[in-house]
Amino acid sequence: MRQPIVVVLGHVDHGKTALLDYIRKTNVQAKEAGGITQHIGATEIPSEYICKFCKPTLEKLGIKVDVPELLFVDTPGHAAFSNLRKRGGSVADLAILVIDIKSGVKPQTLESIEILKHFKVPFIIAANKLDNIDGYKSRETSFIENIKQQNTEATTDLEMRTYAIVSKLAEQGFDAERIDRIDDFAKQICIIPTSASTGEGVVDMLAILAGLSQRYLKNKLETTNKTKGNVLEVKQEKGLGTTIDVIIYDGELKDGDTIVLAGRDEPIVTKIRALLKPEPLKEIRTEKKFKRVKKVKAASGVKISAPNLEGVVPGGTILVAKPDEVLDAVEAIRKEMEAIEFSTDKMGVIVKADALGTLEAIVNLIKEKGITVRKADIGDITRKDIMEASEVGADNRFLGVILGFNVKHKEEGLAKEKGVTVFSGEIIYRIIEDYEEWVELEKQKIREEELGKLVRSAKFQILPNFVFRASKPAVVGVEVLGGVLKNHIKLMKEDGTEVGKVKQLEIQGESVKEAKRGGKLAVSISGPTVGRQIDEGDILYTSMHEANYRGLKKFLDLMDEDERDVLEEIIIIKRKGRKNWGMLEV
Repeated sequence: MRQPIVVVLGHVDHGKTALLDYIRKTNVQAKEAGGITQHIGATEIPSEYICKFCKPTLEKLGIKVDVPELLFVDTPGHAAFSNLRKRGGSVADLAILVIDIKSGVKPQTLESIEILKHFKVPFIIAANKLDNIDGYKSRETSFIENIKQQNTEATTDLEMRTYAIVSKLAEQGFDAERIDRIDDFAKQICIIPTSASTGEGVVDMLAILAGLSQRYLKNKLETTNKTKGNVLEVKQEKGLGTTIDVIIYDGELKDGDTIVLAGRDEPIVTKIRALLKPEPLKEIRTEKKFKRVKKVKAASGVKISAPNLEGVVPGGTILVAKPDEVLDAVEAIRKEMEAIEFSTDKMGVIVKADALGTLEAIVNLIKEKGITVRKADIGDITRKDIMEASEVGADNRFLGVILGFNVKHKEEGLAKEKGVTVFSGEIIYRIIEDYEEWVELEKQKIREEELGKLVRSAKFQILPNFVFRASKPAVVGVEVLGGVLKNHIKLMKEDGTEVGKVKQLEIQGESVKEAKRGGKLAVSISGPTVGRQIDEGDILYTSMHEANYRGLKKFLDLMDEDERDVLEEIIIIKRKGRKNWGMLEV
C-alpha cells in the first residue's frame, strides 16, 4: 500500500500553509511573498512522526497507523490558482478543506468543494483560527480534550460558527458534524476545529487522516507496475536549468528512465538525469537542499532534472516508457494535450514567470480582465522581450508592457530607451493591480494631453490702474476669476463681442503658459486699444469655436468646478447671438 496523497485546499489566508508549518515545524508561510502561497508544493510526513506526534489521540481513538507516510500537497488559495488546485485535486486521495472559523465559507472554499466533488475526493474540514474565538483558551493539545475546559460564552460562539459552516455544507449536499459529535465517518464530513498558532486540533486532524486512509482507501492505495505521475510545476533551478516538480502516484520512477510528458506543441520524450527529493518534513517548493536518489515509489513528491523540459505543460501526466512503449506513450499524451490550450494574441502584453504553473495563473487572471497576451513564457526578462513589447507599444501603448513574476530584469536601460514599462514582483495580484493602476494613469495622461490641445474656458478682469500699454499690443494687469487662461486664445466681452487675442502671459517679468483662478498677472492682448474696445474693470472671456466646445464636453471630469462654471457662462453668451450654438454636430 502506497502512502495517501492529501491535498490542502481553501480560501486565501485561511491558514493552509500555516497548518502544515505547525506539523513540519517550519516557517514556509512567512517566507512567501505577502504571506501568500503562489506555487503548488508537496511535503512527506513519515508514519513514525505521525505516531509520535499524535500518540495520545491515536490511542484514545483506537487507531493504529499502517500507512507508510502521508504526502501533503499544499495549494494556493486565490481564485487565480483554480487550475493549480485542480491539478492538486486530480491526484489526491484525501483532502483537508481549511476554513477560517470566524470568516466562514468564502468563494474559493466553494470552488474547492466543487473540485473535490468533481474528482470524488473524500475530505475533512479544518475549522482553523480557533484561537480567534472570543474567550476561547486555545492550547497545544487535542480539541476533543480542550473543548471541555472552555467557558459557556466561548463554546456558544464556537457552536454558532461551526453550524454556519455545517449549514453552508448542507447547501452543497454534504452532511457535516464536529469531530466530538460525529456518528459515522463514512457518511459525515468531519469538522475539526484547529489553530495553526497554538497547534490545537492538529493531532486530531492527523489522526483522523491516518484512520480514514487505512479504513476506506486500502484498495485505492494499491500500486501497479505502471508508473504514472502528475506535473505540478516547471521551474528554473540554479545549476540544474529547467526542472519539474512531480507527484508520482503509481508505480516507481528510477534514475535513467525514459519519460513522456505533455509539451506546449508536442509530447516531450526525455531521459531522467537526476531524481531529487527534499528531506522528510521539508517543503519541495521552498526547499533549497535536495538529496539525489536512485528511485522513488508512489506516492512521492520529487524534483526531476532532465534535458528538454522547457516546454513541459504543468498539470499534464508523466509516463515512464520502455523503448518499445514510447510510441504508445506519446499517443496517450497527445490525446491528453488536445484538452490543453495555450494560445497568445498578436497584440498583447508579455508575461514572464519563474514557473509555468504561476505563468498559467497570471495569464488566466489577465485574460479574465479582458487583457490580451502576446507572449507568455518562463525565465528572466530578455532583450527580445523588450523589443517585442516595444513593437506592440508602437501600436498600443497600454499593451506594450512586460509583467514579470519572480524573475530577474537586467535590461532596465534598454526598457527605458524603448519606452517599455516593466511590472515585476513576487505577488501576482499586486503586479496586476500595479499594471491596472498604470493603465488608468496613462489614460488620464492621454486625456489631459488631449484637453491641453483645446482652448480652455477662462474668465478674467482687467484691474484698475494697471494699464501698462494701451495698444499694439495692449498690456494690462488682470486677475483670473475662473477657468484656465492660456496663450494664443481669442477673447470676447460679456456681450459676445470679440476684442482681440492673448499674445503673452507674464508673472513678475517671467513668461508663463497658463494661469488659474486667483492668479494676478500681466497680459498682452493684440488687437484692442484700452479706452476704446476694452477698458479698466472689464471682464473678458475665452472665445471658442463650437467644435472646441464639443471637445471640452468630453473632459468635464478633468476640470475644476470654477472652469465648468465659466464654460456655462460662455455658452450663455454665445447663445445670445445664436440659440443653437454648440448643440449641433458639424
